[in-house]
Amino acid sequence: MGGPGEQEKHDGQQGKHDGGSVAVEDSDAQLVLMVRSGDQSAFETLFARHRSSARNVAAAQLDNFADVDDVVADAFTSVYQALAAGKGPETFFRAYVLTTVRRVAHRMNRDASRTSPTSESHILDTVHAHDDPAVAKFESSAVAQAFRSLPQRWQEVLWYVDIEGLKPAAVAPLIGLSPNGVSALALRARERLRQEYLQNHISSSAGKDCEEYSTQLGAYSREGLSPRNQARVQEHLEGCPQCTALLLDLNDVQTAMRAWIFPLVTGVAFTSAFPGLAGAGA
Repeated sequence: MGGPGEQEKHDGQQGKHDGGSVAVEDSDAQLVLMVRSGDQSAFETLFARHRSSARNVAAAQLDNFADVDDVVADAFTSVYQALAAGKGPETFFRAYVLTTVRRVAHRMNRDASRTSPTSESHILDTVHAHDDPAVAKFESSAVAQAFRSLPQRWQEVLWYVDIEGLKPAAVAPLIGLSPNGVSALALRARERLRQEYLQNHISSSAGKDCEEYSTQLGAYSREGLSPRNQARVQEHLEGCPQCTALLLDLNDVQTAMRAWIFPLVTGVAFTSAFPGLAGAGA
């Protein structure tokens, strides 16, 4: 996906190579290109980077924990075959892998349920997120629409920093930026997400009052309005639960993304896949 985020430079974080070996500094996007050119060691690096997250999602998805490693192995094999065939992701490798894990886990659960005794209702009654009508709600939510409207590079940095809660230094090698570059890109992406979210809210809200004041909520939350306009927005909020709820969402974008975006990609709630991070700030 193109867009302004795709213009970000790598801040001198290009990987250094010696005889074709993979460098620690290689970004996921660089490694994907290397895999497509036949470098299997590049995929081994991708596997090492993303295996832990894949296991977390598989464990949260599966009915039988003993199947976790099989699901992860099958998912990465599928991704490797896609890349070798010139398909698969260009950027945002993590999301592609976790989506693949979700699909493989669902297939394994489904196959197991066909061979399990019907008395095991705890298996037969398992709800899989991508078969659940709630997925349609996720996809149509203002947060999901706003997130999907961003360039993939911006989605990627928000995923790592705001959803998974990684520090910029940990994200830097994954996306090919310096830690400072990660922080700066996350700020830009977060602000654009708020803007897109506001626009989606305005499009779906009724009444000229909400349309007028919704456009000012971002600046209001940062106390960036003139005293007069700050007071006018405050007065509107006191009588408008809808805009008040929106303001709360804008001030807690991380929680909103964890609640809506993470299940879209993985098929499970964030708290199920990363219980140790649930409720923690980035």
